[in-house]
Amino acid sequence: MKPPQPQWYALGNLGSNIFSQAFATFALFFYIDHLRGPVGAITAALAVQSLWHAVLNPIIGQLSDRTRTRYGRRIPYIAGLSIPLGVIFFLLWHPLVSASNLAWYFLIVVMLFDFTYLAVVLNWTSLFPEMFRSIQARSRAQASRQAVGIVALMVGVAAPPLLYGRLGWTSMGLILGVIGTAGFLLSLKGAKEATPLESSRSHWNWVEPWTLMRTSWGFQRFLGTNFLVQLTLGLIPAVLPFYAKYVLHTNHSMLSLLLASIFVIALITVVPWTRWIRKRGSHLGILWAIGWLAMGVTPFIWAPDTLWVFSGCLLLGIGLAGFLVLADVLIAEVIDQDAQIHGTRREGLFYGINGFILRLGVSVQALLLYLALHFSHYHANTLGLATTSVRWSLRGLAGVIPLILLIMAWSVIRHFDVPPSPSEHAPSAAS
Repeated sequence: MKPPQPQWYALGNLGSNIFSQAFATFALFFYIDHLRGPVGAITAALAVQSLWHAVLNPIIGQLSDRTRTRYGRRIPYIAGLSIPLGVIFFLLWHPLVSASNLAWYFLIVVMLFDFTYLAVVLNWTSLFPEMFRSIQARSRAQASRQAVGIVALMVGVAAPPLLYGRLGWTSMGLILGVIGTAGFLLSLKGAKEATPLESSRSHWNWVEPWTLMRTSWGFQRFLGTNFLVQLTLGLIPAVLPFYAKYVLHTNHSMLSLLLASIFVIALITVVPWTRWIRKRGSHLGILWAIGWLAMGVTPFIWAPDTLWVFSGCLLLGIGLAGFLVLADVLIAEVIDQDAQIHGTRREGLFYGINGFILRLGVSVQALLLYLALHFSHYHANTLGLATTSVRWSLRGLAGVIPLILLIMAWSVIRHFDVPPSPSEHAPSAAS
């Protein structure tokens, strides 16, 4: 059979990262600052949606693992739901209701968005451990996968200010929706599913996710670290549009430049990270990646001007590249160990639980943003005027809290003890 093609498979990151990052970075800013929706109701809707997404993750993960079709377990979901996902993403930026119903519209659309996004992305991601079995194969596949992913992050985070600043939010949603949907569909050209092991269970087990979380020590440490780092990486872009407007008093173009600098540096450093990880290992690599991220968030605490923030963005880019390369390598090592013990590969379940934990982080992110804006008496305005309490609240969200989270993540992962997959000659996908 034709082997998997990582260059084509990697294009799925266009949809995965453009959709997730544009949503995470600009959804609250769009509905709160641009549409002037109620802060409490909008952030509450995001918190409810996050819990909904969290519950769906392990359910869809188990459903994926137990799916049996002539086209495989994962591919039918990607092929069937990519276009509906793109349409729903567009509707997120083109509200069809009056201002008085914005909060309800936001809640309904993001719940639909999360359902389709999760069904597509979880299945696309679950193909990675199946298709690439050794640490060498995975690190090589990650190089192209994350190169595309970083470009997609740049498009999803840095391009929107230019697009909505010049063309409007509706056009931005349409352009990004088309690109993301095309990425998922093109990724199918490089996808090749492994034949499920005969011992794979077909019955539904509601207890299985919680048993796995309780008994796998290595998975617990990965989940804790991934939660803390991803919360940091979600919080900073979500705060940065507010930070740029009300602390730095800069325009859309400068905001795009700051955000783009993170991903340009990440793109440049992906290959050096990949080579370094092959020599030094994934465990040491994740510790260094977290260290670079911690250095990157520090300038946001006290930066007097845009230049200092720019330097922090460059350091963040280095750490981001390392983390993007390593996150899926680490969870793949946990999945391999589980397969050796239980005789079945449960990628969907692992990624579903991981998604459950990460979506709780979005609720935390929404809560932190609400508390900072509410208790600092933030008021949206076109001139970027803000009180001292608002500016320092935004500095705390962009710098102090992320630094604390990263220190906690470093402490959790330093005892990660799951052995990597050592064989260069292990099959890249089961036949």
